[in-house]
Amino acid sequence: MKTEIKQLTVTYREDDHRLLALDRVDLQLLPGRITALVGESGSGKTTLGKALLGLLPPAATVDGQILLGEDDLTALDETARNQLRWRRAAVVPQNGAAALNPAYRLLDQVAEPLRRQRGVKRREAEERALAGLAELGLDRDQARRYPHELSGGQVQRGLLAMALILDPPLLILDEPTAALDCLSKNHLAQLFRRLAAQQKSLLLITHDLALARQTADQAAVIYLGRIMEYLPAGQLDRARHPYTVALYRSFPGMDAVRDLGGIRGDAFYRLLHAHPAVNVQQHRTCGHDHQHLVTPASNHPEEHAPPGADEDGHAPAAGCLFAPRCTQAEDACRREAPALNRLREPDAPQPDIDQGHEHQIRCRRGGIIDLLCCRKTSKSYGPVTALHPVDLELRAGEVCCLVGESGSGKTTLAMLAAGALEPDRGRVSFAGRDLADWRRRDPLGLAARIGIIHQQPAEAVSHRFTVFEIVAEPLRIQRPDLDAAALEQRVLTSLAEVRLATQPEFLRRYPHQLNLGAIQRLCLARALIQQPQLLVADEPTSALDPSVQAKVLKLLLELQIEKGLTLLLVTHDLGLARKIADRLAVMEAGRLVESGPAARVLSRPAHSCTARLIAAATTT
Repeated sequence: MKTEIKQLTVTYREDDHRLLALDRVDLQLLPGRITALVGESGSGKTTLGKALLGLLPPAATVDGQILLGEDDLTALDETARNQLRWRRAAVVPQNGAAALNPAYRLLDQVAEPLRRQRGVKRREAEERALAGLAELGLDRDQARRYPHELSGGQVQRGLLAMALILDPPLLILDEPTAALDCLSKNHLAQLFRRLAAQQKSLLLITHDLALARQTADQAAVIYLGRIMEYLPAGQLDRARHPYTVALYRSFPGMDAVRDLGGIRGDAFYRLLHAHPAVNVQQHRTCGHDHQHLVTPASNHPEEHAPPGADEDGHAPAAGCLFAPRCTQAEDACRREAPALNRLREPDAPQPDIDQGHEHQIRCRRGGIIDLLCCRKTSKSYGPVTALHPVDLELRAGEVCCLVGESGSGKTTLAMLAAGALEPDRGRVSFAGRDLADWRRRDPLGLAARIGIIHQQPAEAVSHRFTVFEIVAEPLRIQRPDLDAAALEQRVLTSLAEVRLATQPEFLRRYPHQLNLGAIQRLCLARALIQQPQLLVADEPTSALDPSVQAKVLKLLLELQIEKGLTLLLVTHDLGLARKIADRLAVMEAGRLVESGPAARVLSRPAHSCTARLIAAATTT
């Protein structure tokens, strides 16, 4: 039985407010396939699962269609829905133990659907329930226990036995492995695959991206009630939407090496306002003044989102929902709401849509872009070739570490990427524009978009300048339009962001009056003063002791996440790179010999130079 969700919209009404939980969701659940629904808490995953069974509370309003085979669930009354539940669709709910009645044995609760839906006699129902529990590894003694006498894994298997007792073609699994150990999780994952092999349709609602990737056939990534990306689940590690990429970076998988990243900012509710009269009123709630649009409800409730919603604690009223948190959002992203479009890779075979392999993405930029591209870039100093032709790409929002021995060409490549050097041959582009064109037409604009932290921080600043003057210098050169008050505020904000003091006596200090850790943070504040998109850091912690190094790197990663920075970091320390890098690029004798995800490069090096670096780092 195929299940089709068409333009499903769910709003929850409370007094004069409405919460938009699902926004025109389209999804197909196909026989023999597992569809994973992933996203942050509050994204609408459980609402979608409940809507499939008609279990939403009375305060919910549903638009769109939910087709279970030929039956439209949204058009049925409660009696007809009851006939479909358990028989045609069943759910394994979230918080397993709380879903069971503590006053009844597990056996009685598993047998209940047989007795209520099919009118099966008590003894026969119990025998069939025992058989169903036995198939899931629960013996007679465990079946006769009460829920509080069972482990979490046993409770979860009991709930699954209950959902399967009438052999429904559709199963909704809401966080079925939450709080389970890895062995129990693997056992259930294998069971889900066996159920799919029996031509059942499974909707796996989960925040466990490893489970989704290993178990499901396709994944739908949801954010604030809207599907952002739809892709083969096995390709979650190669997702293209900035939200999916950030989710995967935040997941503590066994193949992750860098510290958990997280997603900058917070996801807000899509709070809407509707009143019976036709005028505009002012209403104060949650400490904010909202101007409510007073119009009747419609099938497109986002039209009634409060103006300036992204400024008062709610999701944006226009444009892409993820734009306030995105690492590559442009002004157009905040104006135009993108559609869910098919992703077309160059020279890639076009998949069979009916088999659920189609990759779709809701992003006007087509997904994560390459912010910086080096193509056949080379550089020589007289007769010495410092850099042979190199190809390197940096995706928006990622951390890429250049590693290699001293003299391998790391700094030369980094300075070419930053625009501080010009290549002898080849091309370097930033934000889709050649750096040579940037220098010719808008050098100040380029300098504002790329920040540089040089090696040897104490030598990178003028010792004739005070702390204030060091941080303010880039703005004084490139933003002469700023008045003194605005300049001072920008400097103080930048210093505070890197955890430096802002008191007048500190601002009057000179570099020789600071320790190396403070100077390094000062260089970081200076590099970030114009809010660049790309930060190039050349050995930013090489002169620091381990304690100060840890603080600076932690600060750098926090700023990278919260500001959506793309970071190219040069280091000879593989241990450091392992903790911060999304991707590693290994250099030897002016050549880029290996590049790839940090976890893959460190665990399965493909080049002998990489293997030697890892071996040396392991033995020292």
